[in-house]
Amino acid sequence: MKKTILTIAFLSGIFVHFSVWAENEKDNENIKQDTIKGYALNEVVVTSSFKETNSLKKLPGATSILSPLQIDGMQISDIVNISSIVPNFFIPDYGSKYSSPVYIRGIGNRLTGQASGLYVDNVPMLNKSTYDFDFNDIQRIELLRGPQGTLYGRNAMGGILNVYTPSPLSLQQTRIGITAGSNYGIFKANVSNHSKLSDNLGISVTGYYDGDDGYFTNEYTGKSADALKSAGGRIRLDYQISKTFKASLIGDYDYSDQGAFPYSLYNKKTGETSPVSYNDEGSYLRNMGYAALNLEYKNDRIVLASTSSYQGLKDDMCMDQDYTPVPVYNINQRQKINAFTQEFSVKSMTQKNYQWSFGTFGFYNQLNTNVDVNFEEAGVKSIIQAPLDLAHSKGAPKMTVLNTFIPAPAAFKSPSYGLALFHQSTYNNLFIEGLSVTAGIRLDYGKETLDYNTSIDMDVNVNLGNPRIPPFNTKMDTIMTGSQSTDFIQLLPKLAVKYEIDRNRYVYASVSNGYNPGGFNIQTFSELVLQAALSIPFDLREMTQYKPEYSWNYEIGFKGDIIKNKLSAEVALFYIDVNDMQLTKMATAGRMIANVGKAANKGFDITLQANVLPGLILGTNYGYTNATFKDYKKSATIDYTGKYLPYAPLQTFSLYGTYIKTFVNDSFLDQVSIHAQYNGAGKIYWNEANDAEQDFYGLLNFKVGATKGKCSINLWMKNALNQHYNTFFFEMGNQAYIQQGKPATLGADLVILF
Repeated sequence: MKKTILTIAFLSGIFVHFSVWAENEKDNENIKQDTIKGYALNEVVVTSSFKETNSLKKLPGATSILSPLQIDGMQISDIVNISSIVPNFFIPDYGSKYSSPVYIRGIGNRLTGQASGLYVDNVPMLNKSTYDFDFNDIQRIELLRGPQGTLYGRNAMGGILNVYTPSPLSLQQTRIGITAGSNYGIFKANVSNHSKLSDNLGISVTGYYDGDDGYFTNEYTGKSADALKSAGGRIRLDYQISKTFKASLIGDYDYSDQGAFPYSLYNKKTGETSPVSYNDEGSYLRNMGYAALNLEYKNDRIVLASTSSYQGLKDDMCMDQDYTPVPVYNINQRQKINAFTQEFSVKSMTQKNYQWSFGTFGFYNQLNTNVDVNFEEAGVKSIIQAPLDLAHSKGAPKMTVLNTFIPAPAAFKSPSYGLALFHQSTYNNLFIEGLSVTAGIRLDYGKETLDYNTSIDMDVNVNLGNPRIPPFNTKMDTIMTGSQSTDFIQLLPKLAVKYEIDRNRYVYASVSNGYNPGGFNIQTFSELVLQAALSIPFDLREMTQYKPEYSWNYEIGFKGDIIKNKLSAEVALFYIDVNDMQLTKMATAGRMIANVGKAANKGFDITLQANVLPGLILGTNYGYTNATFKDYKKSATIDYTGKYLPYAPLQTFSLYGTYIKTFVNDSFLDQVSIHAQYNGAGKIYWNEANDAEQDFYGLLNFKVGATKGKCSINLWMKNALNQHYNTFFFEMGNQAYIQQGKPATLGADLVILF
C-alpha cells in the first residue's frame, strides 16, 4: 500500500510537470498578496511562504493561523500558552524551559526527540531546549497539523509551528508595555521600536523582561521551587535593495534563570499529591540566540529565497533525581550547541494553472553535553550497595561500598548533519474548473555521531570469607569510552487533491509520509557505567540507540464559509499509521527513548468562527484523537496493545469570544475590548499501562481593556476558576511523580503606542 502511494505521488509529480507542455494552460485568478482576514475589526494578516505552491488560505491540509489580536487577547506569551487553543495541539508543562514536548494529534515525544518542528522567521529550531521563549512582538503564528515531511523534512511528523516577527518596512511604531500581577510577583516589561531609516531601509529593536516569584514552595528549603527571571531582545534590519531583491538580517538573544522541576510525589491509586519537597537543587540557566539572513529575489515569474542561520545555546540544569528530602542522587547537565542551517528554494509566481517549488536544505549541529550524576548516601545504599548484597552468595567475596558520595561524570560530543532535496507541484483546474492536485517528494539524509566518555570511581571493602586473608580495601574504577554513528535516508512523499466548490469553500483529501530519525540515549550511560562496575551484563547498542519512527497520515477535510461572511468552518478527519514508535521510558538513573511497536491515531479537528455582530466574534476549536498502541508487547507477560498512548489527550477544546467597540468623535474612550476563552484538555493517560490519568479539565481566562489616545489599560486573569489539574507525570522505580498546573493569577497591563 505504501509503495503504491509513493509511486502515485511520484508519477503525479511527473504528470503535473509534463502536462504544462502537453496542454494549454488556463490562467488562475490574479495572484494577489497572500492575506488572511482576521477574526475582528477586519484585521488582515499578511502571510507568505517561500516554498508552498498553494496559497496558505487555501492549503489542502489542516491549518490554524493566530493573528496579533488573537495572540494578545488570548494572552499567548510563549509556546506552552497555545496548548488546547488549537485543535488537537497539546503541550504539557515540563517544569522548565529545558524541554517543550509538543503533541499534535497524539504524535509527540516528551524527551529530547522532536516530533513537531518550530520555525522562527523561516529558521528551524534544531533543539527543543530552544522552543520556550518569549512571544514578544510577534506578527503571526501558523500551525500546520499532520506530517509536513515534503517541505520541512525530518522531525515534522506531527506538524510545523511557524512564528513570524513584523518587518519594519510594513510596520512603524514604538510600543512600551508593562505587566504587573497582583500575586506571585509577576512583572513583565517590553519595549519595541519599528522605524524606517529611509524609504527602503527599516530597523526593529525589541527588548523584554519577564519575572515572577514562582508558584510552588519547596517545603524542605522553605524557598520558591520555580521562580523565573528572563530577559532578551531582538534586532531586525530589512533592506529593499531593489524592486525585486530584499534582505532581512535578524539577531535574537534570550537569557533565562529559573527554579525548575517542582515535582511532587503522586499516589496513582488515590490521586493524592504530596507537597513539593526535595533536598537538592532544581534549576535551569539558559543563554541562547540566533542570527539569520533571509534573502529574496522576486519577479512576476519566480521567487528565489535563501535562509542562512546560526544558532547557539549554553545551558546548565540541576535536578534532584529522586525529588524527595532523602539524599539519593542528583544530576547536573550542561549543554553547548553550535548549529548552522542553509536553505535555498525557488518557486513559480506566474498566473498559470501550474505552480512548482524546488529546494535544498542542509544543517550541521554540534552538541556537547556534560552530565554529572551524583549518588548520595541513601543512593549509594539503595542503588549500588543493594545489588551487591543481593548478588552475594555463600562462599563468595562480600563487597561493601565505603563511599557516601559517588560521582559518575560523563562527557558527550554529538555532531549531526543532514542534507535534503525537495520538490512540490500543484496543478489547478485539472480536467474541470476548481479541481487541483498537489504532489511532492523529498529525499532526506542525516548522520548522527556520538562520542562518549563516562566513568565511576568507588572505594570497596572486600571480605573473602577466608580467616587467613583479612578484609582489605580496593578501588573499583570503571571507564567507558567509545564512539557510535548511524545514518538515515528517507523518501517523504505527499499527494493532495482539492476541489473548490466556490471561491469561499473547498474540500480536500491528502496522504503524506512523516519521519523522525533515530538517535542516541545519553542519559542511560550513568546506569551502564554503574552496571559495568558491578559486572552486570548489558547490550550497549540496545540501551543507547533507537531507530527511526515512521508514519502515514490520511486526511479529508472542508474549509470555508457556511454562511457567507458570518460563519466559517474548518473540519478535518484523519487516520495516522505509526511504525517503530519512539516512546520515552525511564531507566534506573535516567530516561531513554525506545522503539515499542505500532500505533494508530484517528480523530478529527473542528474550527467554527462566527461574526455575530459588528465587533463581536465567537469561535470554538475542538479536537478529538483516539491514539492507541496497535502492537506493543512490553514483555512476555505484559501486552499494552489497545492501550491509549501517553500524553495524547482524547479531547482538546477551546471556546472564545472577542468584543471590540470603537468610539468616534469626542468620546471619553476611543476603544474598549473584552476577550474571554475557555480552554480544556483530557482525558490524558500518563503512561502506557493507562493506570495514571488526568481527567478533562478547563481553564477560564479573560482580558478587559480600554484605550484612550496612545494609552491602553488591560485587566486580565488566568485560570480564573482556580482549577486544580496536573500537567506532567513520570515514574521511576515504584514511585510516581507529578507536575501541578499553575493556580489562578490576575493583574494589569499598561501599553503605550507612539
